[in-house]
Amino acid sequence: MQNLHPAVIHFPIALLLIGFLFDIVSVVLKKDSLRGVGWWCLLVGVMSITVAIGSGIYAENTAGHNDVSHAIMERHKNIEYAAAVLFGLMLVWRSIRKTLLPGTVSQLVIYFAIGVLAVGSMAYGAHLGGRLVYEFGVGVVAVPQETGVHEHSHGEDSEHHHSPPAPAPNSTSTVPHPSAPSVPKSGETHVHSDGASHTH
Repeated sequence: MQNLHPAVIHFPIALLLIGFLFDIVSVVLKKDSLRGVGWWCLLVGVMSITVAIGSGIYAENTAGHNDVSHAIMERHKNIEYAAAVLFGLMLVWRSIRKTLLPGTVSQLVIYFAIGVLAVGSMAYGAHLGGRLVYEFGVGVVAVPQETGVHEHSHGEDSEHHHSPPAPAPNSTSTVPHPSAPSVPKSGETHVHSDGASHTH
């Protein structure tokens, strides 16, 4: 179930970003049809972000992580909460106006300023989420390191081989292997250095 979060998180990111861009283009080109597309992207995007938040909370309490990755995880969570609130505010504003964008220039500037903050927060939060996976390996099982020759192709006539360097005669060599974060057992309470704790 912890794999649900990376599976659904791309929907709100794509929908909310594209919807905001459609809103901007609809004002520039004065196209009401584009404004309608922006509204539906905003509506579905906010609905999907609630699913993403729920799956993220579940992943936080089930995926193994250490103190360093926990700090980044908390920042990632709080920033995405802020982005969700901002997008929710935009949705309420549009709902009150029956899906229309703000009618005055000053209100339109405020609306788009909120949108820029919302999109920027969402993008930075997504960056932190990527770091959790690709830098700290949260929720990732380490790939076994094999000895011998490894072959794979990147296209026509482009093959390369990986093989470990031969050790010097009469010498021993050890190759460190990356290890995935230890996964706490079910029911075990996990305590971080900042005093925060939660049960897996």
